[in-house]
Amino acid sequence: MLLDTMCNFLGGIIFITLTLAVLTRDSSTPESNQRETAQLTCELESVTSSNEVVEAKIQYAMLQLQAPPLTTNLMRLPSEGRKTKKAWTLIIRYGRMYPLYTTDAEGRPTLVKNNQTLDWRGNYLEPKRGQGSDPEVMTTIVQALKDSGQTNYYFAFLVFGDSFDAFNRAKKTVLDLGMQCGWEPYAENKRLVLDGRGQDILPQN
Repeated sequence: MLLDTMCNFLGGIIFITLTLAVLTRDSSTPESNQRETAQLTCELESVTSSNEVVEAKIQYAMLQLQAPPLTTNLMRLPSEGRKTKKAWTLIIRYGRMYPLYTTDAEGRPTLVKNNQTLDWRGNYLEPKRGQGSDPEVMTTIVQALKDSGQTNYYFAFLVFGDSFDAFNRAKKTVLDLGMQCGWEPYAENKRLVLDGRGQDILPQN
């Protein structure tokens, strides 16, 4: 158990902490012990936070490995990039999908804000928990764009850490139907600020 603890990164920190505590117990004053304890506590909290970030990345990698391989259209043209494609931004959070803007009766993107499932608060917005669309609705969206001749769009996804599985499902639908998309992870504690982020996410397929 001692060897296993020393080999573990966090366990190594704990082992060093205990060793220092034993060595300084008799020679240090209560005040210095308190300062050292506070400093070591901060270091342990920093290590714990780092481990949580690594764990989140590993979780997404595992989901990618467990997911079935995506089928791709061999006749798809190469990426056309930002100059010839327009980004249609969608937020994926709480396992649901939230487009920034709505579509008209023919399925064409509009500049009308999505007030139904998004809460617009000045210069930032917040998805409404329990609302939004199922990722599989991408089939209807893509088909509507194709039927209305709006094929100069690609989908830009802003993906929160709680919704990687939902993103993978939406992405698979987009690729299977021969359209392009790009994505970017988004921190849970970060506000969604309207700064044209969708235009900064280029298609990645």
